[in-house]
Amino acid sequence: MRVAVASLEYEGNSLSLRVDRRADFARKALHRGPAILEAVAGKALALTGGIDTVRAAGAEVIPVYMAKGGAGGHVDDAFFAEAMAEILDGIAAAGPLDGIYLALHGAMITASDGDPEGTLLAGLRERVGDAVPIAVSLDLHAHVSRRMARNASIVVGYETYPHVDAYETGARAASLLVRTMRGEISPRIGHVAFNAILPVLGMATLDDAPLAEVARIARAMEAAGAALSVSYFPVQPWLDGPDVGITGLAVTDGDAAAAEMAATAVAEAMWTRRRAFELPAYTPAEAVRAALAMDAETVLLVDASDSIGGGASGDSPAILAALLAHAPETPAAVAIVDPGTVERATAAGEGAGAMFEIGAWQDDRQVAPVRVNATVERLCEGRFTYTGGPVAGASATLGPVAVLRIGPIRVLAASYAVYEHMDEHYAACGIDISAFKMVSFKQLMNFRKLLTPERAFLSVHGPGATPLDLSKVDWHHRVRPFWPVDDPQTPPRLS
Repeated sequence: MRVAVASLEYEGNSLSLRVDRRADFARKALHRGPAILEAVAGKALALTGGIDTVRAAGAEVIPVYMAKGGAGGHVDDAFFAEAMAEILDGIAAAGPLDGIYLALHGAMITASDGDPEGTLLAGLRERVGDAVPIAVSLDLHAHVSRRMARNASIVVGYETYPHVDAYETGARAASLLVRTMRGEISPRIGHVAFNAILPVLGMATLDDAPLAEVARIARAMEAAGAALSVSYFPVQPWLDGPDVGITGLAVTDGDAAAAEMAATAVAEAMWTRRRAFELPAYTPAEAVRAALAMDAETVLLVDASDSIGGGASGDSPAILAALLAHAPETPAAVAIVDPGTVERATAAGEGAGAMFEIGAWQDDRQVAPVRVNATVERLCEGRFTYTGGPVAGASATLGPVAVLRIGPIRVLAASYAVYEHMDEHYAACGIDISAFKMVSFKQLMNFRKLLTPERAFLSVHGPGATPLDLSKVDWHHRVRPFWPVDDPQTPPRLS
């Protein structure tokens, strides 16, 4: 058996100003051919899980292309066209194939295409024909379009959030591919999408959270033999498209009707729990004042509306402004993306004091920079290795970093917006979060891994491209009615 493998992973956000090009992907991961095998070896990536599973089955792996871009606004059209051509041409040049495995995120957008993964899969299906099975692994936040489901043979999504099963998801998708190539199963996909979007802050699959209940329903259906695989996609909600919504997807052995039933059941499970996804959040000022009154040694201030992992710029200084206004004598650490501040700090040098205008370097639509005197405490190269999550073992760089001191407050100013897993970015520049009463994070979920009996968290809704209140977004392309702008009594079906 011969299997071609490739990946193209990016999470888009229609509300974000960020644009990612080839150089942005290259800074994270951009490989071709055999170099892919070395790049992914030993890492907990979906692509690694797929490759390891195919190899374990005795099949030959033909590595074609790998690009990881993290999250942002949209991908430059030219780069997507280039990446798609490399994947399609590379697979065409691979010779006769028994199967194809793709590791995608599933929520990419470009300047001109709201469904580039669908475009890629349609182009791939046209190249290889109907006889070659195509297996796809996706992030739990994927926007799984009807076109994606129609052109793939197998689709499997992450089961966890915080994401801890990227490798296992790739392995599950590849395992079904191997069984298909051996003639053991004939996969059929059921795909059901409802016109509803949910706040990401409430999407944890932990304990008794609503999505944890959905996950248990999906696993029970698999255990009962209702489907080979059942996936739930609560979707990246900041995509402004007419067909974006929560999606259930199931893969069965030859039974299209059963696949549709299982997909419907898991989509309805998300719909009926839609109100439970909404969690309380504070304004920056409210959060700082509340943290001061808490007994916890360290309070994590989760800047949910400016989540880098959701595609935001990561440059909102709203929490810094609140700290300076309400807790200027309290030890705190704030991370922010601001290459201009880094350049000014670098020019001033370590130990120097200067006036800085911090934040809002890219997205100043809702907030202004904070003007403040600060001392340049440290300059460093923000390189680190992720200790877990969907990119465990991968290296990352914040680019040049400046650590500024404003009394007991530390500001970590980074040059690049880089996915936050836990506190690796702080540690990379010598900041121990345990030394502070308050620490800000620009993410929506992974901070939970840092919680201990001595630590608590508060969710903050402030400026940014990942707003928590989805009903107040100025949507342009969504079809009405849809939740939560409208309150239909039955789920409005998209497919």
